[in-house]
Amino acid sequence: MKNLDTIQKAFKIFMTLSRIAMILSFIWAGVTLAGTFCAIAWYCGGTVMGMSQETLLSFPLHVAPNQMLGVLLSEMIFALTNGVLLLFAFRYFKAEQEDGTPFTHSGADQIKCLGIQTIAMLFVAAILASLVFEGFDLYSAPVVEWDNMTGVALGIVMILASFVFRYGAELEESCAYDISVGSLWNMAAKESCGKEQ
Repeated sequence: MKNLDTIQKAFKIFMTLSRIAMILSFIWAGVTLAGTFCAIAWYCGGTVMGMSQETLLSFPLHVAPNQMLGVLLSEMIFALTNGVLLLFAFRYFKAEQEDGTPFTHSGADQIKCLGIQTIAMLFVAAILASLVFEGFDLYSAPVVEWDNMTGVALGIVMILASFVFRYGAELEESCAYDISVGSLWNMAAKESCGKEQ
């Protein structure tokens, strides 16, 4: 049982970390949304807190103002995607803590679903970000590179982990069945021994 306690403590830490990362992702999405509104205002010739597009252009920028809008939109897409995935992970860790073990059929189903969602949502985010990059001509701008292969690998690992957790759940059920059958056998043996005396 010492190993199960260690697993529970680790999952509790992961639950806390996923909550913190989720909150930070949604804050980042909010910041990029605010930046997007500011970029739209500047792009349309308006001012934000007394600063016009001319004032903005006086700062050394590595991207044009219209490209800044595209960068902010693509960052918002990835921040929201990460926030939603971290929300799903937090829900899994919370359910796992309530169950007391990761070796349940429902937990295995949840982690498999989370792996599939990770792969699918990152592909959708990449497609949306590519559309934004194309629409704002960001391929020629010096922007941060992003790669989804880590997320795809993580999704595959979660799907594989779900098989291990499902096998663990089956072993626990088998062990519980063996114990209950053994208990019945022992009770029957004690009853028959009591009758013989």
